[in-house]
Amino acid sequence: MTSEAPGKSIRIMLVEDHNPTRAEVRALIESQPDMTVVAEAETGEAALDRALEFLPDVVVMDILLPGINGIEATRKILAGQPAVKVLALSNHFGDSLVQAILSAGGLGYVRKNRALEELIPALRTVAAGKRYITQVSAGQKA
Repeated sequence: MTSEAPGKSIRIMLVEDHNPTRAEVRALIESQPDMTVVAEAETGEAALDRALEFLPDVVVMDILLPGINGIEATRKILAGQPAVKVLALSNHFGDSLVQAILSAGGLGYVRKNRALEELIPALRTVAAGKRYITQVSAGQKA
C-alpha cells in the first residue's frame, strides 16, 4: 500500500500508441480505488504536451512510439518536471532497454505480457519513488 493520504489518488498518464492496449491498461488502473488516469497520449510529442497540462504523478510510457520514442520522451518530461515518476511498459525487454529507461530517469520497467500481474504493484512502487523491474521467470528470454 502507498503512504498516500486517505482519498489521495495517484494521477497517471498513459502513453501508448496501440488503442486496444491503452484501453486495457486504463481499465486495469481505473479498477483501483487509489488510481486515476488523468491523460492519455499516442505519441512522444503528445506526451510532452499532456504532461505539462495534466501534471501526472506517474507516466506509464511505452518505449516504441511514433516520432519521439519513449526513452527520449521520458528524458524530456523529466527535464521539465523532475517530480514525475516514469514506469516503462513495453513488449520488448532486455538489459539495454532497461538501462536506457533508467538512464533517462525512469524508475521502472514492466513487460506488457506481465501487466495483469505486475502493473498495479509496479505503479505503487514507482509512485513511492522506488525502482521496479519486471519479473523474468525461468525459461523466459530477458
